[in-house]
Amino acid sequence: MKKTLIKICGMTNIDDIECVNDIDGIDYIGIILVDTSPRCVTYDVAEKLINACNKDKKIVTVFMNQSEEYIAAAINNLNPDILQFHGNESLEFCNKFKKPFIKTFHVENDSLSIDKEFMKHAHALLLDTSIGDLRGGTGKIFDWTILNKNKLIEEISLSLPCFVAGGLNPSNIKDLISNYNPSGIDVSSGLESSIGKKDHLLMKKLIENVRISQLDYYEKS
Repeated sequence: MKKTLIKICGMTNIDDIECVNDIDGIDYIGIILVDTSPRCVTYDVAEKLINACNKDKKIVTVFMNQSEEYIAAAINNLNPDILQFHGNESLEFCNKFKKPFIKTFHVENDSLSIDKEFMKHAHALLLDTSIGDLRGGTGKIFDWTILNKNKLIEEISLSLPCFVAGGLNPSNIKDLISNYNPSGIDVSSGLESSIGKKDHLLMKKLIENVRISQLDYYEKS
C-alpha cells in the first residue's frame, strides 16, 4: 500500500512546528513567502521555523509570480528543500533555480489545464481551487470527480506525486482519500483555529483520518 504524502502549509510559528515534529506521518512543511497571503512570514521567522523543524520533514517555500531575484535571495537566505510555484510561472522559470520544485495548477469551474512538460522536471504537481482572481487560499474544494475523469492526472500520478489542495479538513479528507486516493494532500486553513495558527488536535485527527481512509480505499479496490 502506497502511503499518502501529507503537506501541512501556512506554518507561521514555533509552537505549531513543535507539534508537527511530534506527529508521525507529515512529510512536507510549507512556509509561504507571498506577501499577499495572510500566512506570509518574513525571512527571520522562516529561518526560525526551518531551524526548529525535524530533519525528516521537507521544507517547502511557496512563491507566486515573484521575481527571479526575490526567489534567488530567498533560496540563499533559507536554503529550502523544495520550491513551490503557485502562480503562472513557466517551466523555464521554475528550472532556473536548480532546486526540486512543486508546480501548482488551478481548477476553476471544473476546468483544468496542465502543461505535460512539467512532468519531466517537477518534483510534484499540485491541484488547487481557483475562484476568479484567487489562486488558492479559497477554503473551497474543487469537484474531485475530475481526478478520475482527467486521464492526464492518472498519467501524472504514475510518474510523480500529484497533490490535492483546496478546502481540505479532517472531515472531508475521508471522502477524498477513500474514493480517490490521491498520491498527496496539501492542507492549510482547514487545520486552523485562527489565521496562521494551527489547531493541534485537528492536525492529529487529519493524520488519523488519512490512514483510516486509505485502508478503506484499498479494501474497496
